[in-house]
Amino acid sequence: METEDIKKTAANAADSIKKVAAEAADSVEAAKEMGRKAAADGYEHAREYAERGIDYVGSFSENLADFVAREPWIAIAGAFVVGYISAQILRRATR
Repeated sequence: METEDIKKTAANAADSIKKVAAEAADSVEAAKEMGRKAAADGYEHAREYAERGIDYVGSFSENLADFVAREPWIAIAGAFVVGYISAQILRRATR
């Protein structure tokens, strides 16, 4: 009789282990799927932000080119001021 009880207990334990393993496998699959979805969403958002940035830079570049074409002397003076200030900063930083 004792051996029958031990066999039943072992069979119950094996069934419990199988159930836990199946649930763990399901959880792992669900986590993998969530990870894939999060990566895809993250990629999509990054791509959208990059496109917006490219559009913004393109628009800024066009506006700057229009301004330089309309006001070349102001553009030259502004470039001189930026260059002069940059040179002063670099000169002081290398001392």
